[in-house]
Amino acid sequence: MIFSDHPIHEAPSILGRDPAGNILLRFKDGVRRMTVDQLTEFHRIREEQIANEKNDPLRYEWEPDAWRQADAILDEHRELLILGGNRSGKSSYAAKRIMKAMLDKPDGRFWCFQETSGNSVEMQQPLLWKYMPPEYRNTKKSRVTNISYGQKTGFAENSFVLPNGAQCFFRNYSQDVSTIEGGEVDGIWFDELVPSTFLETARFRLITRKGWLLLTFTPIEGYSAVVKDYLSGAKTLEDREAELLPIYGQADSDTRHSSLVTRHSDAPDDAKVIIGHERLPTLQEPARRKGRVQYFWTQDNPFSGYPELRTELLKAKKEEILVRAYGVPTKSIGNQFPRFNDKVHVVPVDRIPRTGTVYHVVDPCGARNWAQIWARFDDIGRCFIIQEWPGQDRYIPGVGFPGAWAEPDGKKHDGRPGDAQKCFGFGLLEYKAEIEAIEKELGREAGLPPGEPLPVFERLMDSRYGNAQTVAREGATTLIEECAEIDLAFLAAPGDTVNEGVTLINDLLAYDTTQPVSALNQPKLYVADRCKNTIYALQEWTGRDGKTGACRDFVDVIRYLVLSGARHLQNEDLSFEPLGSY
Repeated sequence: MIFSDHPIHEAPSILGRDPAGNILLRFKDGVRRMTVDQLTEFHRIREEQIANEKNDPLRYEWEPDAWRQADAILDEHRELLILGGNRSGKSSYAAKRIMKAMLDKPDGRFWCFQETSGNSVEMQQPLLWKYMPPEYRNTKKSRVTNISYGQKTGFAENSFVLPNGAQCFFRNYSQDVSTIEGGEVDGIWFDELVPSTFLETARFRLITRKGWLLLTFTPIEGYSAVVKDYLSGAKTLEDREAELLPIYGQADSDTRHSSLVTRHSDAPDDAKVIIGHERLPTLQEPARRKGRVQYFWTQDNPFSGYPELRTELLKAKKEEILVRAYGVPTKSIGNQFPRFNDKVHVVPVDRIPRTGTVYHVVDPCGARNWAQIWARFDDIGRCFIIQEWPGQDRYIPGVGFPGAWAEPDGKKHDGRPGDAQKCFGFGLLEYKAEIEAIEKELGREAGLPPGEPLPVFERLMDSRYGNAQTVAREGATTLIEECAEIDLAFLAAPGDTVNEGVTLINDLLAYDTTQPVSALNQPKLYVADRCKNTIYALQEWTGRDGKTGACRDFVDVIRYLVLSGARHLQNEDLSFEPLGSY
């Protein structure tokens, strides 16, 4: 008697017979006894289940709990982004959802999108054929029914029609977006890198029929502007422990995990015991969009080959584990600072050394407000961005709380301008007043007497704008010269190429990510947690939107800083407070 392999329908091991002649079988939950007839019937039912699942997966295939949750979300919220790990089953779910909806919706219209026509034939269309009811696979063409599929070419004319009149169309993003204008649709599946233009147009095509929208994406190379739009500010509704992301703690007499095998051999010697696991989201509510974001974990799909993937990832970097096992994006596609990690490079204000050499950097602009940062260098070469202006949570007299400098945008890689960029109408004296107020606040944080500003060693300004001549009543002048007249002395920041500045910033962000952060293994650039605009820029800036990129300004001020050769003054008697690891 041969049992077919199957990850769900368990095949027992035959141990022998008991004295009564019953057959002893070992299952995962223990040993059972069966007569020959009982075992024969068990075998017949199991093999029949496996055959049914293979021949008619639409009706008999086993489904993870996440699939039923996704169905409920689409029924209620009508829009769902599924982020999945490798072989997590997200595409299979989407194809099955389309087929089930077609059977339930006579004369329904459904669209399936992939990046290219070739990808559609190779990746999407075989899944729809897999879930085609077997009774329809050889149905003859009629006035309504039209189902013709070939492994090499996919569905004839990139479409098929079921006997109930429901029709599915296969489209791709290389087509002009105008091809989807004007249609009315009951359901749409966007797979992988959907352009924002297609997504926005598709939403209008669903309104009349109260249709639903499903997006599936694996963020191997990072995430797109569309995905960023869903995730920025998303609220986690459900989460779980991730077994591949252990948390280490010190071993003691109460520890019950002494026999566990740790994932990282580089864990600290005094913290070799796993005391828990990081929690990752499984369901989120977007801040800016209706619908939900759901994560399909590879381990939840028993057909995925997860044991092999788990072994492969045991010593992988955390970023790779997040993406490949849990579908959690770690960076934007094309992000210029892939090493930036908010859990390492972002620190509370009270963890920043209170002494060092301070620089003030400005990127001025007449059409929007000045972007500014203050940075402190300590005597071991670390740079801490301690304040920014305008800050999202800092009140500005006459303005209020300015909000964000840049916000996510599904159409733009580097976001769109936020309220903080809208010109406050400030003149030089008003900028000076704000600068003085901030430096007094920083002085108080550094322990200086009340009202004494933090000493600034050097002020830097974008050389192109700062040195541009303007015509005044007394003759030609520059912004840097005008600032000097009100006792704001700026130097022109170096005008080197963008690429050179980005390289230097990445050098300061670098550290050995395979080792714990420590005094001997730490980056050289940190950002105070209150500098939200700077943090957003380091997380999201791609450079793809060029000089108009909404979050570029706070990247530029950091570039001016590092290109200037700013450093701690070694001849000053300055102390520092060790930052340690975190």
